[in-house]
Amino acid sequence: EEILIARAKTVIIATGGAGRLHYQGFPTSNHYGATADGLVLGYRAGAKLLYADTLQYHPTGAAYPEQIFGALVTEKVRSLGAKLINVDGEAFMHPLETRDVSAASIIRECSTNGKGVHTDDGVGVWLDTPMIELKNGEGTIEKRIPAMMRMFAKYGIDIRKEPILVYPTLHYQNGGLDISANGMTDVENLYVAGEAVGGIHGRNRLMGNSLLDIIVFGRNAGKNASEKAKDVELKNLTLSHVESFEQEIENAGIKTDKVSPQLLPDYARKVNE
Repeated sequence: EEILIARAKTVIIATGGAGRLHYQGFPTSNHYGATADGLVLGYRAGAKLLYADTLQYHPTGAAYPEQIFGALVTEKVRSLGAKLINVDGEAFMHPLETRDVSAASIIRECSTNGKGVHTDDGVGVWLDTPMIELKNGEGTIEKRIPAMMRMFAKYGIDIRKEPILVYPTLHYQNGGLDISANGMTDVENLYVAGEAVGGIHGRNRLMGNSLLDIIVFGRNAGKNASEKAKDVELKNLTLSHVESFEQEIENAGIKTDKVSPQLLPDYARKVNE
Protein backbone atom coordinates (compact mmCIF):
# COMPACT_ATOMS: atom_id res chain seq x y z
CA GLU A 1 0.00 0.00 0.00
CA GLU A 2 2.75 2.41 -0.95
CA ILE A 3 2.47 5.23 -3.45
CA LEU A 4 5.49 5.32 -5.75
CA ILE A 5 6.14 8.41 -7.86
CA ALA A 6 8.28 8.53 -10.99
CA ARG A 7 9.63 11.92 -11.97
CA ALA A 8 9.73 11.68 -15.75
CA LYS A 9 10.70 14.27 -18.31
CA THR A 10 8.63 12.56 -20.97
CA VAL A 11 6.09 9.73 -20.77
CA ILE A 12 4.97 7.22 -23.41
CA ILE A 13 1.61 5.53 -22.86
CA ALA A 14 1.72 2.03 -24.38
CA THR A 15 -0.96 0.19 -22.44
CA GLY A 16 -2.76 -1.58 -25.29
CA GLY A 17 -6.48 -2.01 -25.79
CA ALA A 18 -9.76 -2.37 -23.93
CA GLY A 19 -11.14 -5.83 -24.67
CA ARG A 20 -11.09 -6.89 -21.03
CA LEU A 21 -13.91 -4.42 -20.36
CA HIS A 22 -16.03 -6.95 -22.27
CA TYR A 23 -18.22 -4.40 -24.04
CA GLN A 24 -21.78 -5.73 -24.53
CA GLY A 25 -20.71 -8.98 -22.87
CA PHE A 26 -18.43 -10.12 -25.69
CA PRO A 27 -15.41 -12.34 -25.04
CA THR A 28 -11.96 -11.01 -25.93
CA SER A 29 -8.61 -12.10 -27.28
CA ASN A 30 -6.82 -9.35 -25.34
CA HIS A 31 -4.30 -9.68 -22.52
CA TYR A 32 -5.59 -9.26 -18.96
CA GLY A 33 -4.32 -5.69 -18.68
CA ALA A 34 -6.37 -4.46 -21.63
CA THR A 35 -8.83 -2.35 -19.65
CA ALA A 36 -8.38 1.04 -21.40
CA ASP A 37 -6.24 2.43 -18.56
CA GLY A 38 -3.97 4.35 -20.92
CA LEU A 39 -6.95 6.17 -22.37
CA VAL A 40 -8.20 7.06 -18.90
CA LEU A 41 -4.77 8.28 -17.75
CA GLY A 42 -4.25 10.37 -20.88
CA TYR A 43 -7.76 11.83 -20.80
CA ARG A 44 -7.44 12.85 -17.17
CA ALA A 45 -4.17 14.59 -17.99
CA GLY A 46 -6.00 16.56 -20.67
CA ALA A 47 -5.26 14.57 -23.84
CA LYS A 48 -7.87 14.39 -26.59
CA LEU A 49 -9.67 11.11 -27.32
CA LEU A 50 -10.37 10.11 -30.92
CA TYR A 51 -12.88 7.49 -32.20
CA ALA A 52 -13.28 6.09 -28.68
CA ASP A 53 -16.47 4.32 -29.76
CA THR A 54 -14.79 2.15 -32.42
CA LEU A 55 -13.70 -1.40 -31.63
CA GLN A 56 -12.78 -4.22 -33.96
CA TYR A 57 -14.33 -7.64 -33.49
CA HIS A 58 -12.22 -10.50 -34.80
CA PRO A 59 -14.83 -12.69 -36.53
CA THR A 60 -13.51 -16.04 -35.33
CA GLY A 61 -12.91 -16.33 -31.61
CA ALA A 62 -13.29 -19.72 -29.93
CA ALA A 63 -16.88 -20.19 -28.71
CA TYR A 64 -16.32 -23.63 -27.19
CA PRO A 65 -15.09 -24.90 -24.80
CA GLU A 66 -15.52 -22.25 -22.09
CA GLN A 67 -11.85 -22.38 -21.04
CA ILE A 68 -10.74 -20.73 -24.29
CA PHE A 69 -13.65 -18.34 -24.91
CA GLY A 70 -12.49 -15.51 -27.15
CA ALA A 71 -9.12 -17.05 -28.05
CA LEU A 72 -8.21 -16.21 -31.63
CA VAL A 73 -8.84 -18.73 -34.36
CA THR A 74 -6.49 -17.39 -37.03
CA GLU A 75 -7.93 -16.26 -40.36
CA LYS A 76 -5.45 -18.61 -41.96
CA VAL A 77 -7.98 -21.37 -41.18
CA ARG A 78 -10.45 -19.79 -43.60
CA SER A 79 -7.78 -18.98 -46.18
CA LEU A 80 -6.94 -22.71 -46.27
CA GLY A 81 -10.51 -23.56 -47.19
CA ALA A 82 -12.63 -23.79 -44.02
CA LYS A 83 -16.04 -22.15 -44.35
CA LEU A 84 -18.39 -20.67 -41.77
CA ILE A 85 -21.48 -22.86 -41.48
CA ASN A 86 -24.75 -22.26 -39.60
CA VAL A 87 -26.78 -24.78 -37.59
CA ASP A 88 -28.53 -25.93 -40.80
CA GLY A 89 -25.22 -26.72 -42.49
CA GLU A 90 -25.42 -23.69 -44.79
CA ALA A 91 -22.46 -21.52 -45.80
CA PHE A 92 -24.02 -18.09 -45.17
CA MET A 93 -21.18 -15.79 -46.30
CA HIS A 94 -18.07 -15.69 -48.46
CA PRO A 95 -15.21 -17.14 -46.36
CA LEU A 96 -12.73 -14.35 -47.21
CA GLU A 97 -14.78 -11.26 -46.42
CA THR A 98 -13.16 -8.47 -44.38
CA ARG A 99 -13.28 -8.73 -40.59
CA ASP A 100 -16.11 -6.28 -40.06
CA VAL A 101 -18.36 -7.92 -42.65
CA SER A 102 -17.53 -11.42 -41.37
CA ALA A 103 -18.18 -10.52 -37.72
CA ALA A 104 -21.46 -8.78 -38.54
CA SER A 105 -22.58 -11.77 -40.63
CA ILE A 106 -21.92 -14.23 -37.79
CA ILE A 107 -23.70 -12.06 -35.20
CA ARG A 108 -26.67 -11.62 -37.54
CA GLU A 109 -26.84 -15.36 -38.24
CA CYS A 110 -26.89 -16.15 -34.51
CA SER A 111 -29.28 -13.41 -33.39
CA THR A 112 -31.56 -12.02 -36.10
CA ASN A 113 -31.71 -15.19 -38.21
CA GLY A 114 -31.73 -17.59 -35.25
CA LYS A 115 -29.38 -20.04 -36.98
CA GLY A 116 -26.58 -20.20 -34.44
CA VAL A 117 -25.32 -23.40 -32.83
CA HIS A 118 -26.24 -23.40 -29.14
CA THR A 119 -24.26 -25.15 -26.39
CA ASP A 120 -24.37 -25.04 -22.59
CA ASP A 121 -21.53 -22.50 -22.81
CA GLY A 122 -23.02 -20.13 -25.38
CA VAL A 123 -23.68 -19.75 -29.10
CA GLY A 124 -21.59 -19.73 -32.27
CA VAL A 125 -21.32 -21.03 -35.82
CA TRP A 126 -19.31 -23.93 -37.18
CA LEU A 127 -15.93 -23.39 -38.80
CA ASP A 128 -15.64 -26.42 -41.05
CA THR A 129 -11.96 -27.31 -40.45
CA PRO A 130 -12.14 -30.90 -41.79
CA MET A 131 -12.75 -29.33 -45.22
CA ILE A 132 -9.11 -28.16 -45.17
CA GLU A 133 -7.84 -31.74 -45.26
CA LEU A 134 -10.42 -32.74 -47.89
CA LYS A 135 -9.37 -29.89 -50.17
CA ASN A 136 -5.61 -29.80 -49.58
CA GLY A 137 -4.73 -33.31 -48.51
CA GLU A 138 -4.10 -35.16 -45.26
CA GLY A 139 -1.53 -33.50 -42.98
CA THR A 140 -2.28 -29.92 -44.13
CA ILE A 141 -3.64 -28.81 -40.75
CA GLU A 142 -0.70 -30.20 -38.77
CA LYS A 143 1.73 -28.58 -41.20
CA ARG A 144 0.07 -25.18 -41.76
CA ILE A 145 -1.85 -24.41 -38.52
CA PRO A 146 -0.26 -26.59 -35.81
CA ALA A 147 -0.98 -24.08 -33.03
CA MET A 148 -4.72 -24.25 -33.73
CA MET A 149 -4.57 -28.03 -33.76
CA ARG A 150 -2.79 -28.09 -30.38
CA MET A 151 -5.09 -25.49 -28.77
CA PHE A 152 -8.22 -27.54 -29.43
CA ALA A 153 -6.55 -30.91 -28.90
CA LYS A 154 -6.05 -29.96 -25.22
CA TYR A 155 -9.83 -30.22 -24.87
CA GLY A 156 -10.28 -33.41 -26.85
CA ILE A 157 -11.22 -31.75 -30.14
CA ASP A 158 -9.43 -32.97 -33.26
CA ILE A 159 -9.98 -30.17 -35.78
CA ARG A 160 -8.88 -32.49 -38.59
CA LYS A 161 -11.99 -34.58 -38.01
CA GLU A 162 -14.59 -32.29 -36.45
CA PRO A 163 -15.50 -28.61 -36.95
CA ILE A 164 -15.01 -25.98 -34.26
CA LEU A 165 -17.42 -23.41 -32.86
CA VAL A 166 -16.55 -19.73 -33.30
CA TYR A 167 -18.07 -16.34 -32.49
CA PRO A 168 -16.75 -12.75 -32.82
CA THR A 169 -14.34 -11.65 -30.09
CA LEU A 170 -13.26 -8.15 -29.01
CA HIS A 171 -9.87 -7.79 -30.64
CA TYR A 172 -8.63 -4.26 -31.36
CA GLN A 173 -9.32 -0.75 -30.09
CA ASN A 174 -9.36 1.50 -33.16
CA GLY A 175 -9.97 4.60 -31.08
CA GLY A 176 -7.64 6.08 -28.50
CA LEU A 177 -5.53 9.14 -27.74
CA ASP A 178 -5.00 11.65 -30.52
CA ILE A 179 -1.35 12.24 -31.46
CA SER A 180 0.59 14.55 -33.76
CA ALA A 181 3.20 13.39 -36.29
CA ASN A 182 5.88 13.10 -33.59
CA GLY A 183 3.76 10.78 -31.41
CA MET A 184 2.93 13.44 -28.81
CA THR A 185 -0.58 14.24 -27.58
CA ASP A 186 -1.70 17.82 -27.14
CA VAL A 187 -0.40 17.50 -23.57
CA GLU A 188 3.24 18.59 -23.63
CA ASN A 189 5.70 15.69 -23.18
CA LEU A 190 3.00 12.99 -23.17
CA TYR A 191 3.43 10.51 -26.02
CA VAL A 192 1.45 7.44 -27.07
CA ALA A 193 2.31 4.31 -29.06
CA GLY A 194 0.51 1.16 -30.13
CA GLU A 195 -3.14 0.34 -29.63
CA ALA A 196 -3.68 3.21 -27.18
CA VAL A 197 -3.28 5.62 -30.12
CA GLY A 198 -6.49 6.63 -31.85
CA GLY A 199 -7.10 7.18 -35.55
CA ILE A 200 -4.09 5.58 -37.24
CA HIS A 201 -6.42 3.07 -38.88
CA GLY A 202 -9.47 5.33 -38.95
CA ARG A 203 -12.64 3.68 -37.66
CA ASN A 204 -11.68 0.24 -38.97
CA ARG A 205 -8.50 -1.78 -39.52
CA LEU A 206 -7.25 -4.30 -42.05
CA MET A 207 -5.65 -7.46 -40.68
CA GLY A 208 -1.89 -7.31 -40.11
CA ASN A 209 -1.66 -3.52 -39.92
CA SER A 210 -1.45 -3.34 -36.12
CA LEU A 211 2.02 -4.93 -36.10
CA LEU A 212 3.21 -2.37 -38.65
CA ASP A 213 1.59 0.40 -36.59
CA ILE A 214 3.35 -0.70 -33.39
CA ILE A 215 6.77 -0.96 -35.02
CA VAL A 216 6.57 2.35 -36.90
CA PHE A 217 4.82 4.51 -34.32
CA GLY A 218 6.55 2.86 -31.36
CA ARG A 219 9.92 3.76 -32.81
CA ASN A 220 8.64 7.23 -33.68
CA ALA A 221 7.38 7.91 -30.14
CA GLY A 222 10.55 6.47 -28.57
CA LYS A 223 12.92 8.56 -30.69
CA ASN A 224 10.99 11.80 -30.23
CA ALA A 225 10.34 11.33 -26.51
CA SER A 226 14.03 10.63 -25.79
CA GLU A 227 15.12 13.60 -27.87
CA LYS A 228 12.58 15.90 -26.21
CA ALA A 229 13.65 14.74 -22.73
CA LYS A 230 17.09 16.31 -23.28
CA ASP A 231 15.59 19.78 -23.07
CA VAL A 232 12.89 19.29 -20.43
CA GLU A 233 13.38 20.85 -17.00
CA LEU A 234 11.58 19.04 -14.20
CA LYS A 235 9.08 21.10 -12.28
CA ASN A 236 7.44 20.54 -8.91
CA LEU A 237 5.25 17.46 -8.74
CA THR A 238 1.53 18.18 -8.77
CA LEU A 239 -1.77 16.35 -8.89
CA SER A 240 -3.66 19.43 -10.01
CA HIS A 241 -4.94 17.64 -13.14
CA VAL A 242 -6.50 14.96 -10.93
CA GLU A 243 -8.13 17.57 -8.70
CA SER A 244 -9.40 19.38 -11.79
CA PHE A 245 -10.90 16.16 -13.17
CA GLU A 246 -12.59 15.35 -9.87
CA GLN A 247 -14.09 18.85 -9.84
CA GLU A 248 -15.43 18.36 -13.38
CA ILE A 249 -17.04 15.08 -12.33
CA GLU A 250 -18.69 16.80 -9.35
CA ASN A 251 -19.87 19.74 -11.44
CA ALA A 252 -21.43 17.34 -13.96
CA GLY A 253 -23.34 15.59 -11.17
CA ILE A 254 -21.72 12.23 -11.93
CA LYS A 255 -21.55 9.78 -9.05
CA THR A 256 -19.75 6.48 -9.53
CA ASP A 257 -18.04 3.82 -7.47
CA LYS A 258 -16.08 2.61 -10.49
CA VAL A 259 -12.40 2.22 -9.69
CA SER A 260 -10.13 3.70 -12.31
CA PRO A 261 -7.59 2.91 -13.57
CA GLN A 262 -8.78 -0.68 -13.51
CA LEU A 263 -5.42 -2.37 -13.62
CA LEU A 264 -6.85 -5.86 -14.04
CA PRO A 265 -10.40 -7.14 -14.63
CA ASP A 266 -12.17 -8.70 -11.67
CA TYR A 267 -12.87 -12.30 -12.62
CA ALA A 268 -13.28 -13.55 -9.04
CA ARG A 269 -16.36 -15.74 -8.71
CA LYS A 270 -18.62 -14.66 -5.86
CA VAL A 271 -19.67 -17.28 -3.34
CA ASN A 272 -23.17 -18.71 -3.93
CA GLU A 273 -23.35 -17.19 -7.42
